[in-house]
Amino acid sequence: MNDYLFDADTREALNQVGAGEWTARVSPRWNIDGIPNGGYLMALCLVAAGQEVPHPDPLSMTSHFVGPTMPGEATVASRVMKRGRSLSVTAVDLVQNGRVTVTSLITWGDLPTFTGPSGPLRPPSSLPENSEMQTGPQKRGNSTFIERFEFLMPSDMAQGAAGRPTGTPEVRGRMRFADGRPPDLMAVPVFADGFPPAVFQLGFYGWAPTLELTIHFRARPHPGWLTIDLASSHLLEGTFEEDCYIWDSLGNLVAMSRQLARTLVG
Repeated sequence: MNDYLFDADTREALNQVGAGEWTARVSPRWNIDGIPNGGYLMALCLVAAGQEVPHPDPLSMTSHFVGPTMPGEATVASRVMKRGRSLSVTAVDLVQNGRVTVTSLITWGDLPTFTGPSGPLRPPSSLPENSEMQTGPQKRGNSTFIERFEFLMPSDMAQGAAGRPTGTPEVRGRMRFADGRPPDLMAVPVFADGFPPAVFQLGFYGWAPTLELTIHFRARPHPGWLTIDLASSHLLEGTFEEDCYIWDSLGNLVAMSRQLARTLVG
């Protein structure tokens, strides 16, 4: 059995102590500037809530980040709002020091059983061959999150994320776990919230905390690199929205998301 860090810090970090309640160990291995990445916190809640419903796949997850979460002990509390034949819904809170820090609503189903018309579909982003792209962001300060992944980005966007912005709030590339863990739907939140923000390409570097993030899960991913495409249209008074599309190694649309975030660099 492979000892993947993501599983160690999600499923194995949860200890169920009652119906819909777990103690959790929030790991410091997914930090950005000392703060746990929001996608990692969502994944921790997603893994816990999935144990309470009969449906295997998340279809939609909306999370609000209402307070700071730090590495250390926490509690996850999940309540089943609906347990139906084709869909289930759970409400989940991450609690630390007696305060809710992340609250989420998740809809569950079984994606392979869905039938009906498809298309038109947005194709994966056109990218150079892997050998023609640069490795992604370099570690800064006490950020451990980027050590968990491998990144590939077109040269101009990689340079833009590192200090030479392109001037266009768009970024795309490929991403995978550094320890070889295959992607799955439980891990999608860390990919949806893990690429360098599009506003870096405008020169606004630094912490960009998420206020709200909604993910729509569209298909179970195949192993290999995930292609990530991010874009922002409006930066207003320090807040921005960011749209994300994720495709797997076969070109299947895996997930799409939108988040509202802040840039704390003036």
